[in-house]
Amino acid sequence: MDRRAGSLPAQLVCALALLAAGCVLREPLPLAPPLGPHAGIAPSDFDTKGACESWRWATASPAARKHDSFPEFSPRGCFATVQYAQNPERIISASMVDADCEYTPAAHEAELLARVQIYERIAAEPSNTKGALPLELACELPAEVRKRAAETNARTLRSLAEDHRGYAYAAGITFGYGNSEQDASGLVPWRPGDECLELSASQRALLSVNNQRAERVAETFRSGLAPVVIVSGGAVHAQVVEAFMLTHLATCNGGVPLERVLVDPCADHTHTNVRNSGALVRHLAARTAYVVTDDFLQGDYLQEFTGFELIGGSIDDRSLRDFGYLLGSWRQASRGIGSGFWFTPYRFWGDANPEVRNFTCVGDVTAEH
Repeated sequence: MDRRAGSLPAQLVCALALLAAGCVLREPLPLAPPLGPHAGIAPSDFDTKGACESWRWATASPAARKHDSFPEFSPRGCFATVQYAQNPERIISASMVDADCEYTPAAHEAELLARVQIYERIAAEPSNTKGALPLELACELPAEVRKRAAETNARTLRSLAEDHRGYAYAAGITFGYGNSEQDASGLVPWRPGDECLELSASQRALLSVNNQRAERVAETFRSGLAPVVIVSGGAVHAQVVEAFMLTHLATCNGGVPLERVLVDPCADHTHTNVRNSGALVRHLAARTAYVVTDDFLQGDYLQEFTGFELIGGSIDDRSLRDFGYLLGSWRQASRGIGSGFWFTPYRFWGDANPEVRNFTCVGDVTAEH
C-alpha cells in the first residue's frame, strides 16, 4: 500500500510550514514489499520509446514520476546502509552488499579506458564543442575550464582501471553551493592540478557548507566506501567553479588523491547536479553511488517528500519540466546523519523486464555552442 495515502495531513502541515521551515518526510519502510514503481519495478504500461522525450506520458502511473524507491527490499537494489560513528574519528562503515553488487573498477577496464580517450580528445581540443560530448562538459565553458576538467577526468579513469578492489558504492558524490560572496575567494583562479592554497579562517568561511560537503565526500573515499569522488557544480552564483572548489577542499584538506576525483563543472542547480553526476556514474560502468551533503536544506531537498512538491519545485518536478524525464532513484542510506543517499541513474533498477531493467535517459549529448 502507498503510505502517502495516510500522510495527507502531514503534507498539508508542510505546505503551511514551507515558507517558515521547509518540511520534509522520509518515507518509512512499508510492512511488505510494494509493487510497481515504488519497488523499482516499471508499470506494465511504461513506454520506453517516449520516456526520454516526455516521461509524463510514458506511463499513467503517477508514482512512476517520482524518484522514490525501496531498494532495501531487494538484493538487486544493491542498497548498502552507511553508518556514521559519533566520535572524533568520524569513522563510517557500510553494510555488506551482495557479491554481484560490489563495484570493482578493473573489471570495467575496457569501458573506463574508452572514456579516457574521449576526455583526452576534448582536452586536446577544448574549444571544439561539436558532436557528442559527455553531459558534464557539454555546457558553455571557457576552453581552459573544459580542458582542465577533461584532463582531470581522464587521469582519474585511467587510475581506476588499475584498481582491483571491490567497493560497496562506485563513487561518493557531493554538490557545490555558491553565493556571490565567493567572488572574494582565493579559489576563483584555482584549477585541479595547481598547488594547494593555504586558506585562512575567513577564506574558509566564505565557502560555508562546501567545507562540510567536501569533508563528508572525502570520508567516503578514506573509509573505503567508494574508490572515487564526484564533485559537481559550475560557476553559477560566483566566478569560482564549484566543482573545482570542492576538488581543492577534498584533495588539499580531505586527503583524496587528485587521481581519484571526477569533476562536473556544468551543473547549475541540484537537479542538474543529480543529472550530471548520474552521467558520470554511467561513465564508470556502475549502477550505484552514494550522494552525501550537509545537514541543512539540500539534505531535506533530496528526501522522499518535501514541501517543494506542493509548489512544483521538487527535483522531480524540475527535471520533468526541464528535461522531460526523471533522473534516477535515490533513498536515504545514512544512519547517524540524515543526508547520505543510495543513488542510481537507472530508474527501474530492480525490474525483471530486460527492456527497462537498465533504463535511463542520462547520457552523452550532441552539443553545438
